[in-house]
Amino acid sequence: MACGDEEQEPPLVHYPRQVTGRPHTLRTAATLSTCAALLTLSACGGGSSGSKAAAPPPGSAVSSSSSAPSAPLSPPDPAALERVVPEPMSLSAAAGTFTLTSATTIHASAGAEPVAAGLAAYLHQQTGLSPQTGGGADAAIQLVLQPSGGDPTLGTEGYTLVIAPGSVKLTAASDAGLFHGVQTLRQLLVGDKIQDGTVTDHPRFAYRGVMLDVARHFFSVADVKAYIDAAALYKVNEFHLHLSDDQGWRFVVPGWPKLTSVGGSTQVGGGPGGFYSPADLKEIADYAASRYMTVIPEIDMPGHVGAAVYAYPSLACDGRHHGPVTTVSPGFDALCTTGESTYRFVDSATKAAADATPGPYLHMGGDEAQALNLTQYNGFVQKAQSLVAGHGRTPIAWAEAGTAPLLPQTVLEYWNTAQPQQYVLQAADKGTKLIMAPGNHAYLDQQPVAGFPIGLHWAGYVPVSKAYDWDPVTVLPGVAPSAVLGVEAPLWAETVKSLKDAETLAYPRLPAVAEIGWSAPNTHDWQKFSTRLAAQGPLWDKLGIAYYKSPEVPWGQGQQ
Repeated sequence: MACGDEEQEPPLVHYPRQVTGRPHTLRTAATLSTCAALLTLSACGGGSSGSKAAAPPPGSAVSSSSSAPSAPLSPPDPAALERVVPEPMSLSAAAGTFTLTSATTIHASAGAEPVAAGLAAYLHQQTGLSPQTGGGADAAIQLVLQPSGGDPTLGTEGYTLVIAPGSVKLTAASDAGLFHGVQTLRQLLVGDKIQDGTVTDHPRFAYRGVMLDVARHFFSVADVKAYIDAAALYKVNEFHLHLSDDQGWRFVVPGWPKLTSVGGSTQVGGGPGGFYSPADLKEIADYAASRYMTVIPEIDMPGHVGAAVYAYPSLACDGRHHGPVTTVSPGFDALCTTGESTYRFVDSATKAAADATPGPYLHMGGDEAQALNLTQYNGFVQKAQSLVAGHGRTPIAWAEAGTAPLLPQTVLEYWNTAQPQQYVLQAADKGTKLIMAPGNHAYLDQQPVAGFPIGLHWAGYVPVSKAYDWDPVTVLPGVAPSAVLGVEAPLWAETVKSLKDAETLAYPRLPAVAEIGWSAPNTHDWQKFSTRLAAQGPLWDKLGIAYYKSPEVPWGQGQQ
């Protein structure tokens, strides 16, 4: 997994003018709410050189008035609706456009007020206009919660969006569905106008995830939030946070202080590292939840534990001195699978992770435990998954854990396409659900082309067309479609030192994987997708998201 050493001209990377992180004044929930309430970018520190445009929290308050239809009606323009990623289930254009003004008002059903406030703040962020929430039944924009009596095929995350010259009506069975519809509305907005028509949409898979590795290089809470913001635009609903590895331990475990004081003081290249307090993790989890995304904490074990055994050498029973791991390559340390202290450690660590994140899942790692034999490894997996389940969480493990007897609820994550993994098929046949994250399609840390300035290529080069050209139910032959829980796009951070680096590797490929997870397979068409992807470029510029201007995408054809 070493970086390539090709001496090629680095490809074009697009860095927007404002990309390096949120202004410090935007890093607390209180300040975010204040900024959205005032709708005054200067008060939030917006526009300062080198700062990322702050994404508004859905619960923010906003101000101002009502809207009027535009006339005369323009003819239907289907192409103006064909700009949404992921591709909706159905689109139909109608004559006319809706024009947004600062007099536009937004009304929300009871329970949907946070989504309405978020929409108002998003619209202000993208246009500078100041639509007002709290409108009545005559408000131009209506967000309607319809928990019963609607189209049952849309499920809890689907929505219907109807745009007319003087009105926008977004209907869903849940606030999550409304939030996803808001993301579609954001993408359809060009200047102050939205093409009239109807969008009906729902996801293909229940699990649509991204993963951020904060162990190899540490990321601030503000940077993690920014990564969540951008992913939410593409209807991602699971945020897998890789909190421990050989190069760093990133969260507090009561009773094990050296995990952070020693294990948290390292990273690739020997930098200072860092870690999250319980309050930090709660802030991240709450922020993700406000974007209808669930945080899944990962503690990688019994391998990839270099930082843990550096802090507590007795956790490894090999009798060696364990120093810090600061290289890109893994250290191949392992936990002592027969030691009582090991399972006290596992119990404490999984409890701390579960306590800090309220979601249903907890990832227990399980990959690349080369220092253990199969008997040792399988014994550890059995005990660890029971401890995770004992804390009220559904265990997730990398695919190698399929060699062990699994609990009925344990989920496997498929990643290494280079090795035959018959045990994954056998586990799926017994009812184990699978998350598909094939390294040669979905790993965002793999370089898109040779000579790219960041990333690796152990799984091969992954241009955006390859990130799009796969199907979760056929990528591992022999797996029944019913076994596939969904997809994930992991970003490992061996070479990723900043939010700018992370975004440059993730975009435009994260939206490609998001579409694979959301949209029906019969909608997958590379040429059409690349055109819709090009339309995202101006929005990324406006939001300050760094991205790679892949030559496969016809950039410059979209407007915002």
